[in-house]
Amino acid sequence: MTAAELAMLRQPRSDLLTEHEVAAGEWTQLAGPFESYRRRLQVIHEVPDGISEVHEQTDFRLAIPVYRPLVNLLMKRALADLDRTPRQRWWWPKEIVSTTTTTLVAALTILSIMAGYLGVVIGQTITFASAQFGATDTQQGDTLAAVRIGVIASVILIRHADRIGRKPLIIGFTAASILFTLLGAFANGMLAFGATQALARGFTTGLLTLIALAAAEEVPAEVRAMSAALMAMCSALGGGMVLWVLPAADLGPNGWRAVFGFPVVFIPVLWWAHKTLPETRRYAVAPATKRPELVSRNRFLLIAFSAFAGALFLSPASQLQNEYLRDEQGFSATNISVFRMVISTPAGLGVLFAGIIADRKGRRTIGAVGLGIGSIATAMIYRSSGAMLWVVSTIGIWLLAAAYPALRGYQTELFPTKSRARVGGWLDLISVSGSALGLIMVGRLSDRMGGLGPAMTLLLIGPLLVVGMIMLYYPETASRELEEFNPSDAAL
Repeated sequence: MTAAELAMLRQPRSDLLTEHEVAAGEWTQLAGPFESYRRRLQVIHEVPDGISEVHEQTDFRLAIPVYRPLVNLLMKRALADLDRTPRQRWWWPKEIVSTTTTTLVAALTILSIMAGYLGVVIGQTITFASAQFGATDTQQGDTLAAVRIGVIASVILIRHADRIGRKPLIIGFTAASILFTLLGAFANGMLAFGATQALARGFTTGLLTLIALAAAEEVPAEVRAMSAALMAMCSALGGGMVLWVLPAADLGPNGWRAVFGFPVVFIPVLWWAHKTLPETRRYAVAPATKRPELVSRNRFLLIAFSAFAGALFLSPASQLQNEYLRDEQGFSATNISVFRMVISTPAGLGVLFAGIIADRKGRRTIGAVGLGIGSIATAMIYRSSGAMLWVVSTIGIWLLAAAYPALRGYQTELFPTKSRARVGGWLDLISVSGSALGLIMVGRLSDRMGGLGPAMTLLLIGPLLVVGMIMLYYPETASRELEEFNPSDAAL
């Protein structure tokens, strides 16, 4: 080792953490992501201005529950690297991350998995429940639309996250989502089925909003889109878990009920999250006031229109896909599971890659291209069969997944801390209204036009309008602190 390299090793680190020297050649963590950390440097043979022999040993334990073994592999290489200049890695931000941040993000990913399952369970199973209850396409669409009414409960309650904190509402919404999803397994008709799932879906919608909000408030600016991608990947994993259980619907008329009973396994995980999840750092430094902060009307209208117009197409396109596969393509529950897992599982890598690019190169272009082309490909699903069905489905899900981390943050970034949950609740309501309207329109248009394909094509105008809004009016928020857009917020 050269004299220059040895001199660098003798200095406290300031890249992955900041170190504090406790003895000659020994350092501990002053600030960083480790539960425990100690670095020791032993100079075995030193030659001035020559090659010295040294031994460096770093013992550490990351403050990352669940995923610690995976991150350990990357962290070991980073700690052993002789280049200790602060820099952004593809998997870790340039900013020094605290133990609170690492713990919070890890806990949010677990909650995202649960929310992903709870959020898609009705869309994946309603075609089988409807078959048992004798419902038509119109009744299915109406039920899926009516389920959205449950978001009203979420809107009423979610505003309290601006007053008492993010954690209590995240835990409470998760518990309510699990409870009402479980009750769906005992429904004896479409009315009872829709009523229980209205509340389940409402609380799940609010939960996903709070998870995205908490992640955006906590992580460094240069990885906000990547964190959104991580939450999306975990949510997609949870949604994919529904497909693991869905083949039970082939076992008999009541087989679909097993999908609603599965969330009982989430209860001990929720208790763990209650004990583990900390409060976000931005909420912790926000002024202790019960009054919400002022919100820009123009920003709200911009994001609200985008949420409504996008959901008008995207929600029915997702919710009714199983109906198209089962009714018009003759897929069984097992075939649907295999099809959707094959086309959607690899998309997780696309989400992560898109998040990294969006943080480094900007969000507007990735968001607009992903949403526009992805929506067109998704509309083509309902006019395709055979090999073409697989191709357009893959393109659609990959590009829409790539657009998510680029666009999701706008619902949080453009609004102040003490109003973020309240705004998020209203945006949920507006988005759900677009979703409900789209489902009602598709159900009726499908019955009148002889299939889902023409109906989906007609509603494609919604996301294409949003693409235009993104390119014309959306600001670029990549790698900029939230306080730049909300100067009334307290500085971290």
